[in-house]
Parts: sequence; structure tokens; C-alpha cells
Amino acid sequence: QHYFIQSNLSPMLSPDDIISKVELCRRVLTDYRLLCDAPLVSFFQENHWQFIEDKGWDSYLLNLSDVELCHLPDPHHFTGSDNTPRSLAELIGNCRSICQSFAGYTSAAGLHEAGQAVGQENMIVTLGMSPKKQHEVSQMSSAVGHLLEGTGQIIDFGSGKGYLPENIALTNPQVKVIGLDREEGNTTGGLQRNLLMDKQWLPLYKKLNPKQVPPSRPLNHYLPLKLELSSEHISSDFVTSIASLSEGYAQGGVRSMLIGLHACGDLTSLLLKIFLTCPDLKCIVSVGCCYHLITQKERTLRYMTEGCHKEKLSDPSAVHAYPLSRYLQQSPLYFTRNALNLAQQAPEKMAASEVFPAKNLFFRAVFQVLLLEVCDSPPAQNVGHAATKETDFLSYSKAAFSKLKIDHNLTEAAVIAHFNKYSGVHERQLYVFYQLRTMLARVIECVILLDRVLYLHDNGVKSNIFSLFDPIISPRCFAIVATKD
Repeated sequence: QHYFIQSNLSPMLSPDDIISKVELCRRVLTDYRLLCDAPLVSFFQENHWQFIEDKGWDSYLLNLSDVELCHLPDPHHFTGSDNTPRSLAELIGNCRSICQSFAGYTSAAGLHEAGQAVGQENMIVTLGMSPKKQHEVSQMSSAVGHLLEGTGQIIDFGSGKGYLPENIALTNPQVKVIGLDREEGNTTGGLQRNLLMDKQWLPLYKKLNPKQVPPSRPLNHYLPLKLELSSEHISSDFVTSIASLSEGYAQGGVRSMLIGLHACGDLTSLLLKIFLTCPDLKCIVSVGCCYHLITQKERTLRYMTEGCHKEKLSDPSAVHAYPLSRYLQQSPLYFTRNALNLAQQAPEKMAASEVFPAKNLFFRAVFQVLLLEVCDSPPAQNVGHAATKETDFLSYSKAAFSKLKIDHNLTEAAVIAHFNKYSGVHERQLYVFYQLRTMLARVIECVILLDRVLYLHDNGVKSNIFSLFDPIISPRCFAIVATKD
């Protein structure tokens, strides 16, 4: 049993299906934009709780039990009750349906109940891998394995230490696997791991699988290479380099596949452009991450300056990674930095942990009000992680003022009195706001994914989005899979 397995990529997402999903996301994000955009640091300063009161949700949400509040970020885990306000129930239902529409999607709870949290039937070697990495490599190897018909070569872009390409090469010895990475340390590490496997293959396999006869170690199938890039964006020389890796196989009638596990920021968009540009690449499996690093085409000044603070606009003429599709370029849906940071959250993992946010979240929001009483305007420097280890507000405020190099004449009694003013119900309000906004994380992520799939459709390539990993173990769990005829 695997989370994703439909080797024929059926059912496919049609352009109309994608646009319909994008518009549902747009409606949700438009109605609840303040939840996405509001900096939590200014929760008390800007009275963001007023938004919840205006919706008429305050009484219901404040009366949730601690466990219910912990489950709130995951719309599959938190289903509400008969007395859930109608508009809130509609939001929960929309967030749930947006994710469920993807092929192979199974709720995290369902995966655990079925005992499929960390299947390793596709793992040959787990040496040096964390449980999370084992899970990702196992599931990604399975997905790639179901798409290998007619494939003679796999190019893993951003191969890191070589865990994934090594496992694919071992489980599919008939396929040549090439690992590419920009970091010299990763490339060197991949080569060293390959040599280690050459020497220790037989005893290691016998130790891990004592009842099985060790297969032959496939030599020279995993070839990590360092590829120079001047930027994250596509260039003609770069495309030529990739094309040269797959050209020989294409001439022999064997196709090449491009894969990327957690391709960071703009890298996933780059992989899609490479895939479309190189005729010899016939299949792609890509899992993205780090949405906060995505380069957007443009953002309007009105949109970016509404709310609590301004953000620097990106250059409209610069090469961009979002939006890619014609539809979202003509009818844009741009995101603030706070919204993209929100897309990085892990709602299923948060709900499963049943743990409230760290106390310093509350400390930081209270400190912002205190800071503005001392300063005429907030300093340009951020508090950052300078005070995250402090367990009480007095120590936190001392560390934060020290980091910001701000002198003040506040007494310890005044600081404590200030903190007590916001303790209790106000602290609960902040946690409710934080948990509720996290429910929108997947909606933002889905817009980015749908834009990428629609971009492939714009270029005549069939594609779909699959839920590949257990989202509790690996929150960035969605894979874009596409094939060319």
C-alpha cells in the first residue's frame, strides 16, 4: 500500500478542474486575507482579535477545549460541532475539500490508523537516514518505480547526500541514476557514500535482511555530479548541460526522468522549465518546499502596504517563479511574505502533537506593545531568536531589549504589570488566532501547486498533484507528476 500509486496518472486534472480549484482558493483567501497577512507580533498592537469578533466566532472558539484547539489547524482532524458558526463551518469545509481533491490524498489520521505511517518495503539501505528521511526516500522511490516503464536514466536534481538516488539505483539496477547538486560538500558526500556501499554492501545487506539473498551491488549507476549555476533561474547553457545527460538514452529509444525531492523555493519552477525545454526528458516527479523563498512576478503597492507594515516590492521585470501559468498571470493572486511563511506551516503535524504554540509567541506579541511604549517607532532590527530560550517574560524582555540595543527606564514591576495585563483570556485569543490561521496554510500551498500544474497544461503536458508522504512525518507532502507522450 502506498499513498500515491497510479502509474497511468489517472484521474488527470483538467485545466477547468484546476481553474475551479484556484478560484475556490481565491475566495477563501480573499475572505480571510487578514488571517494570512497579519504579523503575529502585532496581534495586540493592531487588535487582530477584532476580526474574529466581527465574524461572530469569538465565543465559540474561546470555549473550545485545549485538545479541540490543538486540532483546529487540521480541517480533517477538527470537524466542528452542531453549534459551530455557519461561516466557520464553511471555512473548515472548504479547506478540507481543497486538499481532498488531490489524487491519493489520505488524511494523516487515516494513514496512522491503517498502520502505514513509515512503510519501508522499498528501502535497501537506511544507513545515516533519520526516520523522516527513510519515509521520504521509501515513498519517493516507490512513486518513481511505478513510472519507470521505458526509462533508462533518472536525473535527481538537488540530490543532497545521495540517499534517494542511491536507493533508487539499488532497487532498480537496470536504470542509471545521476545525482546533481550545487553544494560541493553534498557532491563529495554522495561519492563517499557510493564508495562505502561498494565496500560494505554484502555484509550490510545481510545484517539488515538476514533471511534474503543479497543481490549484486549495481556499480556506476549512481553518479553524483556538481553542476555550476549562477542563479536559480534557467539558462541556455544549463539546459544544454541537462540535455547532454539524457541525449544518448533518448537516441537509443530509452527515456529519461527528472526528479526533485524537496526542491527549494524557485527550484521546482526551474525543474518544470527544464522538463518542458528538454525533449529527451519524458517524465518528472517533483516535491517542492520553502515557499517563502519563491520569487513573485509583481505585487501591487496597495496590497502589500495594507495592514501592519510595508514590504519591499519585487522587480516586475525580474525572472519569476510564481505565477507561471497564463491564467494566474492574467488574473493574479499574489502573497505577502507573511502568507508565504504561513504556507510553510505543518497543520497536520501541529494537530497530531496536541501541543500549544511555544510560550515565546505570546511573549513576543506582548513585548511589541511594550516596545512601542519605549520607542516612537519599532526598530529596524528584529528580536529574532535572541530570547527564545527564556521561560519568563521578565527575562525575555531583558534579552530582547539587549538584542535591540535599547535603553529604557522601565522597572521590573512595570514590565511584570504589563505582562499581567495580557495574560489569561488575551493569551488564549492569540493562540486561537494562531491555530485558526494555520488552517489556511494548505490553501496557500495549493494555489502555488495548482499554478505549476496549470503551467504544464499550458504547454501541452499532462500532469497531476499527488499526496506522496504522511504529512505528519513530512509536511511538504505533495508531488507534481507529469509525463510527455
